[in-house]
Amino acid sequence: MKKAIMRNIITGTVKQVHLTMDHPAVQCGIAVWVDEEGRAYFPEDVQNPFYELKEIKEDQFDNDEGK
Repeated sequence: MKKAIMRNIITGTVKQVHLTMDHPAVQCGIAVWVDEEGRAYFPEDVQNPFYELKEIKEDQFDNDEGK
């Protein structure tokens, strides 16, 4: 499973997210980035101009929030 730190470039809010196919927002078999609360943001193959993603290794996911 791909995991990342997602930062909103306008507000500076940082969230831990992961890709999943197990969410109602999945369309046409394309995984979506979802946070720990289950909120979907955007599909894997779409670049969102309001967020930047930094993919991280699984052992970093809970430890340092990708910093």
